[in-house]
Amino acid sequence: MDRPRPIQLTAPAERRSVRLARILAAGVAADADLSIDDTEDLRIAVSELVALLVDGLDEADATLPPISVEFRRSPGEVVVVGRRPAVDGVPETAGVDDLALEILRVVVDDHAFDVDDSGRRFRLVKRTRASS
Repeated sequence: MDRPRPIQLTAPAERRSVRLARILAAGVAADADLSIDDTEDLRIAVSELVALLVDGLDEADATLPPISVEFRRSPGEVVVVGRRPAVDGVPETAGVDDLALEILRVVVDDHAFDVDDSGRRFRLVKRTRASS
């Protein structure tokens, strides 16, 4: 059986794009046969991490590069990778606050968020929970 192709979202680097990513996450979770609870966990994690991609930007700046979020799914697992290129003249100093880290620890199996001169990026993995 062929692996499903990745699903790519390219959206403006603005806060409203968080909602688009959440909606897409729910659809991808359904394709991966995640439970309702696991789907909500994925939506929460995607919201937190996509918000970090756009955090601190001047959304009125029409020259901002877009964000991209790629979803890869297989039965019982979703991997999400997001990125935003660096913005000229804006130092990349974002960090992840303790509350966001705690939320991510609870809702996903693995996650990372990095900031450097090339921009911001994240990766998360959500697997279905074992049935009790």
